[in-house]
Amino acid sequence: MSTFSDSGRLLHDITEIEQYRRILEKDTVKSGEPHWASMGKNTITLFQVLIDQDLTHLVMVLEHYPKYIEAVCEHFRYAYSYSENTANIDAASELLKMGEPYFTKQFVRNVMRKLPKIESDDRDALQSFMDQVQDNQHLWHPIITMHYRNTIKRLISETPLHPLQRIVLDKKINSIHEVGTYAYETLDRDSHLDIPYMN
Repeated sequence: MSTFSDSGRLLHDITEIEQYRRILEKDTVKSGEPHWASMGKNTITLFQVLIDQDLTHLVMVLEHYPKYIEAVCEHFRYAYSYSENTANIDAASELLKMGEPYFTKQFVRNVMRKLPKIESDDRDALQSFMDQVQDNQHLWHPIITMHYRNTIKRLISETPLHPLQRIVLDKKINSIHEVGTYAYETLDRDSHLDIPYMN
């Protein structure tokens, strides 16, 4: 199971944003243009690099330059060639909150694909992560909370556990109230998206 030690407080130090200012201050967003034509080439490259990382710096940049949120959400729809870097869960949550006005199924799916995976081979780690989900259920975006709640519930049903351990995990899962979220897992395609979905 992956470790989640990097899912703490996001970076907001102003010195972190300085490395991006020289690119972003020279760029302008052209409204009404498709996402790939609304920004300069250097800005597009920058955002592709930030999308490929753990999303902490992407969110930090969007907090300082919110004019790019719509374009980045659109760009994220087409981002299929991820690196091996998984998302910081807090950063992914913030990106979903920022991107709510621009939700498309493929944007949300691509964010969710970057989340750390949970495996059932380490029962102590599974229980530890369940604690993390429980503690963050009111902080993380509901889509992320429900994703992990449902994943852990499925793993519990598939994994041989000691009855007491199962009772503890079931109790924690039941303490996370199930809520309806954006239906990004439905099989129909986004309109005007010519790339087939990845499973």
